Amino acid sequence: MLDYFTAAVADKFGNLAVLRLTQDSKDSVDEDPTGNKAIWDRGLLNGASQKLDMTNMFHIGESITYLELATLIPGGSEALVYTTLSGTIGMFVPFTSREDIDFFQHLEMHMRNEAPPLCGRDHLSYRSAYIPVKASIDGGSLRAVQQSRAC
Repeated sequence: MLDYFTAAVADKFGNLAVLRLTQDSKDSVDEDPTGNKAIWDRGLLNGASQKLDMTNMFHIGESITYLELATLIPGGSEALVYTTLSGTIGMFVPFTSREDIDFFQHLEMHMRNEAPPLCGRDHLSYRSAYIPVKASIDGGSLRAVQQSRAC
């Protein structure tokens, strides 16, 4: 749980997603906090009456074994820390300003053009292996390019 209406989930294929209740669902929860009405409420074609919006999607490539919302520095912002089956430790850090988002999106785009993959596989298609990448900037590719230039 990231907050009352938002949850981070991972699947066995190495995808990590952040899901949030829609505004209609939030309103119905406020009207009926017990949830008894939702049991009998049917959606379109007998589907779920309350849907989730996917706000973030990213393919890590390894099975995620642990997710935790943590603050690494006292008084700092929270980050979503994950570990994988092979021992990788990673994190998702939210940006605080729109300028940071624009800068890193453009940097990632230029890095993809400057440093093509060694094996010929497009990095963006790898990160979108099952579901297209959404609202994420790949820091791993930025770090790899930085390390390759240092050599």
